[in-house]
Amino acid sequence: METIGSKILAAAKAKNQSHPRIIMTEADFARLRENRDKGIYKLLAECAVREANKTLDAPTETFRIPDGIRMLFVAQEVQRRVIYHSLAYHITGEKKYADRAIREIRAAADFPDFNPRHFLDCSEMTFAFALCYDWLFDYLSDADKALILHTVKEKSFFAFREELDDAPEHKNATLSLRGYRWLQDKPGDNWKMVCGGSFAAAALAFYDAADEAFCETVLTACFEDTYQAVRDFYNAEDGTYSEGVNYWIYATRFLAFFSSALITAAGSDFGLTDYVGVARSPYWLLALASPDYLCFNFGDAHAVSVTSPIFGWLAARYDDPSLYAIRRADIEQGRADYMDLLYFRDVPYTQPSNIPLAFGRKGGDNASFRTDCTENSLYAAIHFAKNNVYHGHHDMGTFIVNIGNKRFFPDLGADNYNLAPGYGKCYRYRAEGHNTLVFNPSPDTDQAHVADCRIDRFSDGEESFAIADMSAAYPGKCAVRGMMLDRKDGSLLLQDEIFSEKEDLVRWSAHTPAAVRLYESGKAALLDIDGVKMYAVLLADGVFELRAGVADENSPTVYNPNATEKTPPEYRGQALNNGIQKLVVNLSGKSYYRIAVRFYPLTDGREMPKERPQIKPLSLW
Repeated sequence: METIGSKILAAAKAKNQSHPRIIMTEADFARLRENRDKGIYKLLAECAVREANKTLDAPTETFRIPDGIRMLFVAQEVQRRVIYHSLAYHITGEKKYADRAIREIRAAADFPDFNPRHFLDCSEMTFAFALCYDWLFDYLSDADKALILHTVKEKSFFAFREELDDAPEHKNATLSLRGYRWLQDKPGDNWKMVCGGSFAAAALAFYDAADEAFCETVLTACFEDTYQAVRDFYNAEDGTYSEGVNYWIYATRFLAFFSSALITAAGSDFGLTDYVGVARSPYWLLALASPDYLCFNFGDAHAVSVTSPIFGWLAARYDDPSLYAIRRADIEQGRADYMDLLYFRDVPYTQPSNIPLAFGRKGGDNASFRTDCTENSLYAAIHFAKNNVYHGHHDMGTFIVNIGNKRFFPDLGADNYNLAPGYGKCYRYRAEGHNTLVFNPSPDTDQAHVADCRIDRFSDGEESFAIADMSAAYPGKCAVRGMMLDRKDGSLLLQDEIFSEKEDLVRWSAHTPAAVRLYESGKAALLDIDGVKMYAVLLADGVFELRAGVADENSPTVYNPNATEKTPPEYRGQALNNGIQKLVVNLSGKSYYRIAVRFYPLTDGREMPKERPQIKPLSLW
């Protein structure tokens, strides 16, 4: 029976069986050499040589699993060194770089295994071996080629066979179980793209020198699994990636490698990335990014720039040259990445013109609003969606607010995964550690894990807004949250309408790194970051309180850094959130509340507002 793997290999044989054929061909390397002194290519060539020189005389990586789980950073460093030294060799012709890449691979070949119990490690190391074999094929000795083939067979393909068979244990396993069953996991997560892309590249590199039938099997499994994952994780309507920005960067990087390897080796990616959700995903990132391109880092994400080198691949793959403009500034400022050398093209382009002032949709996960597209604009974003997605937090309703590049209300981001089993109750994971509502705060997660709340109403008019019913996150309660940008005066309104039992304590929270002064008996607050100021006014129930010392490593629930409470040891070691304090509104004794906070940027000579606008029910927005 014909499989997708057999189709790919047939196309690869018909096209060209020479090396290099994975992601880069000899024509691609020739382009880098020919243009190494011209324009953007000069910056990219300098980057490759500079990065290669950093480790030219460094000791090779050693086998180590520092946290007892992952060898991932070792595998990624081996991969990084192989790529940079191989690129530097092809650009300069200097043999010292090829020799250094090979020396790294020889050392890694001596590892006892590639830590297949955490299969990302095995996958990324396999990718490094495949690239070394393919990109330096004409330079490698027969002995080095044999070493690479033998190592991949014993330490990579054997482990992949166990994944296919869902074997209970790895060969010589030190753990009782095989571990992360990424291939069987449905729908799965970013591992689908990383493991699938890595092993598909290896199969395409080795098929004519290894077990061709097994390489066909690998290609079939990886293609089918990744094909479905792409359609599960990237939303076709607006490009949203379900695991958040950091994992979009990781997964899409390897999706790019997978697609490119298929195209260079077999002439087509066989529809793998013929999907509008991937094409739209960079605009999802840009829509949810602040004026300085800092991402909205809900879930397990850190606040990083969205201007990823993946934009080069996306620009070429979807014929959207405007995406090159997003990446070029980073390259010109010395922040190039090896992926830029693979995908960036010095072609005519203009800046993207379709980044909306209001982003969102009915049924969507997120919304963002900005007064304009200048670098000093007011920007805000809000997150709803599911709590129980991979790498999700209990952060329904969390929001961020910027004035220019000053993030007045950030998301604290991911914490240390090795806190498990305590990770699920650490401060940054729980609702209490986000800019949202909590009923009766406790050491628990404070939102339902199975909650799925989407935007009910969205408008991009003069009063742009998004509203969502978050009641599913709070069983037995009713909570509806809306965010509105008023374009008449450039202010932002966050409004909640809440029904609960009278004995409930309802807490509204917003974390901030700003210096904060309370005014009007707690009805207003002035926030200041390096002289940039924002004024926040409570227009309905409650008063602001300011709390310092947000959760230290000994206590995920206590704000006072001098508190004596201690939590169980498995919850210790959390991020300390230094420099963060918290605006809080506590309410109790009633069954209905309306919390309405209006934020005014005090820029361009604006002063604190003297009048208080009338508020209206969310139903009348």
